[in-house]
Amino acid sequence: MLPLNDPLWTKLDDAHRDRDIAGLLAELSTSWDEEAAQSLFWDCLCHQSTCYGATYAAVPHLLRIAEVEGNRQQRLEIALFAGYVVQCALTSRHHEHDALPGLPENPDGWDRKLDCFRGLASHLERELKAPDGYISPYERKELLPHYRNILHRGIPDDMDRIRSIKAAFLASLPQVGAICTQALLENLDNENALTPLLGGIASVEGLVDLGRLLFSGSDGMLTCGDCDAPYQYILFGSRVAVYADDAAGSSMRADSRPNLDFREGAASRADGFIVPIENELAPVTLRLLALADRAQTPQPAILLRNFLGSFRCSRCKTSVPVCKR
Repeated sequence: MLPLNDPLWTKLDDAHRDRDIAGLLAELSTSWDEEAAQSLFWDCLCHQSTCYGATYAAVPHLLRIAEVEGNRQQRLEIALFAGYVVQCALTSRHHEHDALPGLPENPDGWDRKLDCFRGLASHLERELKAPDGYISPYERKELLPHYRNILHRGIPDDMDRIRSIKAAFLASLPQVGAICTQALLENLDNENALTPLLGGIASVEGLVDLGRLLFSGSDGMLTCGDCDAPYQYILFGSRVAVYADDAAGSSMRADSRPNLDFREGAASRADGFIVPIENELAPVTLRLLALADRAQTPQPAILLRNFLGSFRCSRCKTSVPVCKR
């Protein structure tokens, strides 16, 4: 685990590179601030499903906070975040020795992360020097110094230490699963949290496709495992309807079949329904179902059984599992 006073934190990136990540982690460990934690998690460390160098270094420190028995609310928020980080990280990592997404293991990869800041700084510097150029006071006093400071910090020069960050993150996966499980059992009445907590547990167990769907919840996207045809799905009661996505972005239109059905509360325009799983369950999925069945709301178990099931693809005319197994 990277110590919070280690200078390497200044060279690890996050979404904006405008905050002291190590300092924020130290503050949260002594005095939890919900607003600061949410901003750190979802604005800095995992912005729009993208993970960064500081993300992986931060997770072991957050798990220490979550371990404290009295930190129930902290444990829930950290479990939701850490489980989602695992899902995002492992989705793009297919082999044991692959680098984690956002954590290059060579200097060139880290240097490429600075290209956008080089471009931004160069643009503002050209405008500042040009006879007819203009940059705002905010750009001159805040943004340009910020970009220069990022470039001045440079890149990590010890890839062995970067690999140690990866190793510490991967070693923490069982603990992430344990924290997600504990948070789930402490919040069996929290309908919004239960399904993503199951997603974190599934992701830790290597079921990243299942984890992705559980994080998506009652509506989202899936693909046919045989022909890669895209589908939108929506939960109606205890059944999950699937809709072939015939055109890119069609699900965003107000008059799309899924949106019309959603507004009407009935799957009258669906291309079919998922058939929930009934048998042939592996030990890990049996454990997930046992946890889902303890919830005070039926939706997590309904979604889990459907995501473990199958559907008939309207393009290739075959019955395929919803998730890759």
